[in-house]
Amino acid sequence: MYPPLNKSDFMEKNFEQVLCLMKYGVNGEITVNGKTFVQPMPGVQSLTDLEIAEIATYIYNSWEHQRGIVDVSAASKVLSNCKRE
Repeated sequence: MYPPLNKSDFMEKNFEQVLCLMKYGVNGEITVNGKTFVQPMPGVQSLTDLEIAEIATYIYNSWEHQRGIVDVSAASKVLSNCKRE
């Protein structure tokens, strides 16, 4: 029903978009590992930049991901440039 987080080519190639999706969601198609998903995924606009950085740090260091800490200043910069649907 929803795209996977583990072994996700979308996550690996679209870090900035993943952060934006957490806050603002997505209503259109998203393709992960060659499979198209069209289930709306609402964002949580009440999340702070720090919370987004913490969530990103968790998901990008879980399963087989090993990105390291996502700094809140980097998350803030990304979030300030998000295109909202």
